[in-house]
Amino acid sequence: MGPAKSSAQHGQAYGTSGPYVKDLIPPNVGSGPHRKNVQARTLGVWIALVLTALGIFFQNYVDVGPKYRAAALGLVFPGAGYLASANVLGGILFALTWASVPLALFAWFGAGAILFPLLVWGLSILGAYFTTGDTLWENSGYWAPGFLFTAFLYANGSSRTERNRGYKKRTTRNEFILRQAAETDRLVAAASKREEDEELSIESLRKLQFLFDQAFQSLDDWSGFTIVDQYQTAALRYQIYQMMFVLGLYQSIYAPNAHGYVNEAFQRIIERSLTQKVLNFWKWERLTGKFSLDWDPVKKDNIMVTGFLLQGVMLYTANTGDMRYTKPGSLVFNIDEKHSYRYSLHDLQESLVRQWSASPYCLISCEPNWIYVMCNLQGMTGAVLYDRVFGTKSTEVLLPIFEESLNTNFSETSGSVLTIRSELTGFTIPGLCGAAGDLAAIMMGCGPLRNFSRRLWAIIRNETVQFETKTKEVSLTGLVGADKIDAGSYRSNEYAMYTQLAIAAGEYGDEELKEACVNKFERAWGVKTAPTGSHCLDLENASCLMNQAALTAALIRPGAYHRMVQKGPSETALKGPILSEVPYPGVLIAKARSHTSRDLELVLYPSADAGVFDLGISRLSPGQTYSYLDKPVNADRDGFVKISVLVEGRTHVHISPI
Repeated sequence: MGPAKSSAQHGQAYGTSGPYVKDLIPPNVGSGPHRKNVQARTLGVWIALVLTALGIFFQNYVDVGPKYRAAALGLVFPGAGYLASANVLGGILFALTWASVPLALFAWFGAGAILFPLLVWGLSILGAYFTTGDTLWENSGYWAPGFLFTAFLYANGSSRTERNRGYKKRTTRNEFILRQAAETDRLVAAASKREEDEELSIESLRKLQFLFDQAFQSLDDWSGFTIVDQYQTAALRYQIYQMMFVLGLYQSIYAPNAHGYVNEAFQRIIERSLTQKVLNFWKWERLTGKFSLDWDPVKKDNIMVTGFLLQGVMLYTANTGDMRYTKPGSLVFNIDEKHSYRYSLHDLQESLVRQWSASPYCLISCEPNWIYVMCNLQGMTGAVLYDRVFGTKSTEVLLPIFEESLNTNFSETSGSVLTIRSELTGFTIPGLCGAAGDLAAIMMGCGPLRNFSRRLWAIIRNETVQFETKTKEVSLTGLVGADKIDAGSYRSNEYAMYTQLAIAAGEYGDEELKEACVNKFERAWGVKTAPTGSHCLDLENASCLMNQAALTAALIRPGAYHRMVQKGPSETALKGPILSEVPYPGVLIAKARSHTSRDLELVLYPSADAGVFDLGISRLSPGQTYSYLDKPVNADRDGFVKISVLVEGRTHVHISPI
């Protein structure tokens, strides 16, 4: 780590060496050759519109009349034609146009609905035609392009200033990234356990119980979910996908040999994600964003569904070995009563790889025309999982290109992540969020792009986090925009970021920081106990999405998310006996693991009252005699046994061959 050195005879070599060089912010961040080309094209089209407008407005060859001249001036920017009208009605409509512009842009950004900005602009052109009388204000032909040119100059100047500030910040950040990366690896190594020793505490099991209670609700019961809209981060789909990721993490770390109700819950969550209430939004996004009646949710764009779902279903497949979702038509996407689309796990991978390969950005759109970094990171995580399980190599080819585009097209010159970019125009939305974008990318990127993720963690840990080790008090500085809202409800919430920080701290071995974050948001929001005994954050104060994030923080272990994606549970565990029948409600599983591929270790708790419960163990050696709790039992010819166990407090059961 640090500058490369040579002997005194040859002088000191120039450059940086060591194991963490790839964690450094590269010099080409924010250079974005493709997005610059798209931006230039966008500006070129706009300039052409302005020249056309001015050509019509000032030409003397044909007398088109004041109405058409005012309408033509409306091509310069929305409402510009009203300047030519120069009357009270025109002034009122000009104000209304600009009052509606933010709403139209929000609809475009939030749901890909480009229809609304086009509608506002188009109506302003028509409005200028009808509000203009027999005369118009001739100087409007100079003022309208003057306003636009001034706005362009201001935006360009602000952008240049921000880029220059970013270059300086990049230099400062690179000075601490190497040190922080080494410290991170030290913490992960110090806090890690052998995977055979991982066991979930009863406190964390009670939080996980809330997820199981939700999973076993009927598909038309949305109790415990936060319902606001189905377009942005509060959408039901994100709450459901996070449930998949939590279950995947739980099985991978603590219970790779627990199937039974764990698998059933996973299957029910996958089924819920495909329901009409969750997916109906897509037809409206296609209508208003692409003007299309093709509502197929897999074929094009929509990585906010296909990418997240690929990761969730791949976690189920990788942890359980159950290949049900590889069968043709096994995933049925229900858009409305008349439109459903049948695909398989293989189809999801094919669609994403095909689109990534064809996109000049490599990254692809979520909402029509908008590329979100987080959705692409989730999709790439699923694709890496797919390659690991099925032995394919698609991501080996794509990942270097993907990472290069992340650095050049979707990063600021400082090295921070730009969460969004318009595929159509090449522009981003400045100030949308700050640390929230980097924190989200830390976890979503730590599976496929560990160096990229660790770099962002170094930035957050050094610049944003204030942690007093003596008092265990934690605070965050420099938060902007969406950093200060609960993404699952859009309500202002100063504690929401601490759930994400707790997850990242847990993954990167900072256990004290993680615990401080958990204590902070649990004190602020309160923890409720349901009649079933499950624990959750008060849903009046924290959304369902925040509850799932808090649950992820409770489960996460140092390096666990990365291991789950890149390695998964050991082959020894995956080939061993499984807990295939276990009652829920009734029994909570803190640990289920095979250490030899022939035994099964279980740690169980009652979900409510203690009692004797029947457990089914599968994948044993047919006819083999096993011992559990000092009792012998014989596996039948299918390798199955049923045993009765008193589950009272922490109950340890070890089934092993005699």
